Amino acid sequence: MDAILCEAIRIARLAGTKIKEIRESKQYSESVKDGYELVTTADLVSNDIIKSEIHKLYCNHEILSEEDNERKYQSLQQPTWIIDPIDGTVGYANDQYQVAISIAYAVDFKVQHGVVYNPFLDKMYYASENAGAFLNGSKIAIKNVTELKAYVIGTGFPHKKNGIHDIISRLERILPHIRDLRRLGSPALDICWVACGKMQGFYEGALSPWDVAAAKLIAIEAGAQTGYYKGEEDHSIPDCINGNHIIVSSPSVFDELKKILV
Repeated sequence: MDAILCEAIRIARLAGTKIKEIRESKQYSESVKDGYELVTTADLVSNDIIKSEIHKLYCNHEILSEEDNERKYQSLQQPTWIIDPIDGTVGYANDQYQVAISIAYAVDFKVQHGVVYNPFLDKMYYASENAGAFLNGSKIAIKNVTELKAYVIGTGFPHKKNGIHDIISRLERILPHIRDLRRLGSPALDICWVACGKMQGFYEGALSPWDVAAAKLIAIEAGAQTGYYKGEEDHSIPDCINGNHIIVSSPSVFDELKKILV
């Protein structure tokens, strides 16, 4: 296993253990950032742990984190870590278990390693470019269902509640064509569920780089196809961290799913 991937796994587990301890002891508080999005003090503790551990090892590497005040979308040419200290903060604050820490490492314009860790269920998803995807040491692969009517699809909803009409309209279009719909509240875990066959597809409208950077690589390495249901020509964000109008699906019905979502 690559040394950087080993460190990402170690750091994810370290931060995960801490946020689990914080929640079990009720030693966190809640607030709202940007006027609408929930954040807890546990998010900030996790952010500090991850950044501190990275800087100890790789002091010249750049970091893109959800919880930093200045979120600059680097080109990813230089070594860059993309982190979400707690993906699924609303679930975290409501004693739910679908909560993750997401850590990705990118260089030369590509995410090369990705880790998504659920500390409450002790599920460690990880992948390296061209080396397969794994869950707790066992290789994982998508469930390649060939008919959309047998699909279980994941999605999510934005913190800001504008654009509700488009979201409901898209749900109305997709629901008659699939078996069922799921929402975990953590897009990183949603995508990892596609990677390991618990769901066969996922879509969402406006995810940030830290939501998808690690999970997208894990899904691709597990055999999933990724793309977008609109805005494919937007090159302002590198594809490997682009979560705008994202689709992650088993390849056999990707085009059909995309056509319905447009």
